[in-house]
Amino acid sequence: MKKTVISAAISLLLSPIAMAEEPATSTLDTEADVERIQVTGSHLKGVDMEGALPVITISEEDIRTSGADTVIDLLKQIPQFGGGAGTFSTALSGAKQGDSPAGAAGISLRGLGTSSTLTLINGRRVSVSSFANGSESFVDVNGIPLAAVERVEVLTSGASAIYGADAVAGVVNFILKKDFEGLELNASYGDSEDDSDDSKKNLNLTYGLAEGGWQAMGSVDYFKRNALYDRDRSATAVEPRPSQQGIYPSYNDLWAMDVPEIGDFVEASCPEGQQGTGSFGEYCELNRNAYTVTLPEMETISAIATVDYNFDNGVRWFNEFMYSHKDSKSNSEPAPFSGDDAPVSYDYPDMPQELRDRFDNAGVDPDYPIFAWGRFPDARTVKVKSENYRFVSGLQGEFADWSWETSVLWGKNDNEQKATAGIYEVEKFKAALSGELCPDGTTGCDPDVDGLWYNVFDGQQNGDPAIADLMRASVPRDGESELTVVDAKVSGELFELPAGDVVAAFGAEYRKEKVDDNPSELAKADPDNDNEVPVFGFGSTEAHADRWAYAVYSEFGVPVTEQLDLQLAVRFDEYESFGSDVSPKVGFRYQPLDSLVLRGSWAQSFRAPSLAQVGAETTLSSGELPCSGEFQDNFCGGFDQDDSYLSEIYGNDDLDAETADSYDLGVIWSPNEEFTLKVDYWYYKHEDLVGTDDEELFRQALRGEVRVVPEVPTNPDDPDQVLADGEIGIITRDGTIGSQIEEIRLELVNFGYQETDGFDIMSDYRLSTTEWGDFTFMLDATYLNSFKQQLSSGTPEEELAGGWRHPRWLANARVRWSYEKFLGSIRANYTHSYDDDHDKSGVPEGRQVPSWTVFDLYLSYDITEQSYVSFNVDNLLDREPPVAYGSGANVDLVNHDSMGRYYTVGYTLRF
Repeated sequence: MKKTVISAAISLLLSPIAMAEEPATSTLDTEADVERIQVTGSHLKGVDMEGALPVITISEEDIRTSGADTVIDLLKQIPQFGGGAGTFSTALSGAKQGDSPAGAAGISLRGLGTSSTLTLINGRRVSVSSFANGSESFVDVNGIPLAAVERVEVLTSGASAIYGADAVAGVVNFILKKDFEGLELNASYGDSEDDSDDSKKNLNLTYGLAEGGWQAMGSVDYFKRNALYDRDRSATAVEPRPSQQGIYPSYNDLWAMDVPEIGDFVEASCPEGQQGTGSFGEYCELNRNAYTVTLPEMETISAIATVDYNFDNGVRWFNEFMYSHKDSKSNSEPAPFSGDDAPVSYDYPDMPQELRDRFDNAGVDPDYPIFAWGRFPDARTVKVKSENYRFVSGLQGEFADWSWETSVLWGKNDNEQKATAGIYEVEKFKAALSGELCPDGTTGCDPDVDGLWYNVFDGQQNGDPAIADLMRASVPRDGESELTVVDAKVSGELFELPAGDVVAAFGAEYRKEKVDDNPSELAKADPDNDNEVPVFGFGSTEAHADRWAYAVYSEFGVPVTEQLDLQLAVRFDEYESFGSDVSPKVGFRYQPLDSLVLRGSWAQSFRAPSLAQVGAETTLSSGELPCSGEFQDNFCGGFDQDDSYLSEIYGNDDLDAETADSYDLGVIWSPNEEFTLKVDYWYYKHEDLVGTDDEELFRQALRGEVRVVPEVPTNPDDPDQVLADGEIGIITRDGTIGSQIEEIRLELVNFGYQETDGFDIMSDYRLSTTEWGDFTFMLDATYLNSFKQQLSSGTPEEELAGGWRHPRWLANARVRWSYEKFLGSIRANYTHSYDDDHDKSGVPEGRQVPSWTVFDLYLSYDITEQSYVSFNVDNLLDREPPVAYGSGANVDLVNHDSMGRYYTVGYTLRF
């Protein structure tokens, strides 16, 4: 992607910096008493930079009183990270193709996606997870120990002109602890008041010293959390739309029975209350929430160290080391089997007689198999081991009126995944249904001699467990992501104008990225078998990609008058894979009164296609077609139960970068030292999105633009009955529109846009009293005015604001109190009402998910000058989450949680 020469020339003149709210004099004043510091959103040093950019700072005290144990728990309290489908936590992880990686968490500003929010540690990039979330790369923030974080700075505007690719929605910068001397020990334990064991434990040890020119700090952190399951809470125990494929399968010979007057049969032993009749006949439903994990089990240990040395000539040598190890376990509902992959021999010895009699009465030919649609009896379960490594070493110093810095960064993420239950091999299962599974796990044995039979009847509870073990597979998956960055930059004064000095920063960066994702052959689409996956209900994407990129950038701070400063920046990025991009940014800060500051900026940003997208082979996922509205009378055959399917998504080497325009306009009013009010308007238009549009594929099929073929072709050699390799299309049960959807096939493309705007409102008021101590009243709220999205040219533009998972208002109000040896905080987290998912069957038209307010309490007491105890209660009033029928869990776990009241006690000792 190339910008025009005019755009590049204009953008060379422009850039934003953050500046202090000082009266009268320009904020670009660089007198010697101003410390040469740098804040998120600018490369300029030596400038007092508070207030010009919309930066949210989460201080060490904010972290302490938040009650959070992990980074994702902390950031979920910030309204700008809420809503939409961007930020995800471990609550959305699982073992299915469409789930986020087990134990992983990613962050997204404004709901624009995790790959559109740049994550930094100490102002530098972080290696992405080697396991993508679908086709989207992300930084797993669960690999960052919260105990090592001193503060978090969140820039809520586009920043590609400063940082390059991926800063479309903004930047999250984790500043690690550094200037620490002494020894500190922290320990905490928490649990809910429910009967389930939802406990968590955290232990942290930090030590720092300074001697001579050396300064060093090290920290070790241990965290363990037990799992919470949907079945553990009444709100999530029963799903609103049970699966019609259960552990008591439905049967059909796809010949004599495949007529409306007969349809599928289910054995009589299906438990009472689970029997039903649908568009294909009888079924025995399954409550999948009895198996699904809400918050998976997770255990982490991490270590961080910083070592600096100050030379006599003023040069500083700085070093960072970070290592984290995480073990997590997650599971999803049992895997489904169906049709051609589940042929039950008519001669099966343990077939219930009542079922055999019904087959005979229906005219089933005993020389042919009967096909089953059902699920295995055990949950799909995976364990993931993740390791993160990070090393930074660099030099910084000053020359005349200029500061300089250069560094090298190396980061790596290693993931290993293994299935421990619930994953079954297709060929072995098919063989066991005909008595052809061998005792050594191979196939082809004689059913009348040594062949083994898997008992698929009676809820699959009466078979030999050893036979099930022979069919299971561990499907190992290994991933590695690596990042190397070399950078250099300078910052200082260029020349003097009447209103002050023009300051500038210039820099260059070289980056090398690599991702390798190596799943088991059993978990990949098999090109020799019509791209079918050799195991049921599970799949992984193989990806191999690497690329280099380099960038040069400049940034200027120009004092136009004593009240008005311009901020101008431009960055040129060259990528090996898709070409170059020029990203400009223009900002201003105007202070007409001592108490009033106006600020604003405009920026162009971009997101390079992730390595997981350009290097992917076939991504395996899953989805559901909403059987309401436009699809009810065609693909859904008049049936109102949402139709689930598997999907295969082909990679694309010709993807272009996503682009975005953003601007913000804000006001800061501070009439006195006690009160500050900030209001910012923000806007983004994000185009050329990379992804897929499932529903548009179904529309294309209705228009005859893509083919619909049968799951079991009557003639596999007939090209009209099968999809060719790489061909997009739809596979249904019998190859017709209206038959059950089995699988869809798509390709990653640049396909649409999203456009969103809204307001941020922040305020704080400080009150000091003699008798009751000091109070701080704080408010952080965001209002979503509009979120328009069009996934492709054939799809109508959709307004998401106020719709499913997009509440218009999110707010966090806090009161912090300190008095002598006490520190306390009470926080109210508010989520506005929004539409339930009306695309899901059974959701009443016009229904809304009610608003939800949850209060959290924190209180600590200083036992001595070196120690204190703390007590935290999340969901103080034990508010039940609102019902969301659009979610399979009955609760929207993106915007709410089902844990209930939760207590945590802690102890801190300092030497």
